[in-house]
Amino acid sequence: MPPIPKQEINFSTTTLKKIKEQSSYTTQLVNLGLGCIAFALLLFFIDSNTTPVNQLTVWISIIALTGMVFYTISYIYQFFDYEKIETYDRGSITILEEGILIDHKVLVQYAAIEYFSLHIDAYYEQRINMAMRTPMEQKSLGLKNTISFKTETGKLTRYFKLENKLRKELLEQTLINLVTTNKFSRLDAKRAIKLIPVRFRTHVRYKEFVIQQIKAGRINCTEGLLLHGYSSDSEAKMLRSKYCN
Repeated sequence: MPPIPKQEINFSTTTLKKIKEQSSYTTQLVNLGLGCIAFALLLFFIDSNTTPVNQLTVWISIIALTGMVFYTISYIYQFFDYEKIETYDRGSITILEEGILIDHKVLVQYAAIEYFSLHIDAYYEQRINMAMRTPMEQKSLGLKNTISFKTETGKLTRYFKLENKLRKELLEQTLINLVTTNKFSRLDAKRAIKLIPVRFRTHVRYKEFVIQQIKAGRINCTEGLLLHGYSSDSEAKMLRSKYCN
């Protein structure tokens, strides 16, 4: 695998305040279609148990057909649909070598951070909800990513925007550089290791960092080797004998 470049740590993004999230048009079409079909079934039950019977057959057929049309359209429209989220810009966050800069005003030193979490949901136009059985697939607006950290003076949590796949990969690269250069000195080692994106967890730098934490006694051997990863029991035994005694 190609090495991960130890680039200068510098990533800046707009932070957001989420006002509300609404059902996508695809979801609305699905609900409308299912609602029409359910209403048609209810009318069929009433019509079948009312004398004289079968007085609403035409209306039942029209409503049921309309529901099926809405449901069918939702299967097509989902591939053009976006999630619906209302937000407004709140400021910015910049990840630098020396700390995290908030709104171009307040610099939080990494040494002061005792809790840190970063959740990458999706970037703009990335397809989401693809595993759903019903028509729910849509494109992300890239607005539901979150960053959260805590110091002795308080906690900050904000949504932030990812404009494209390149920006997502840059952020992931920034994360592994932050962690493997020991910027988060106050974080629990296990939590710090889990900050490293999954796609890097077979790289040498990731494995070397995990071994460093085991040798420094910041994480116990069993947990460390599980995070490090091994392909066989013999490899696990070799790693244990080499780094855990």
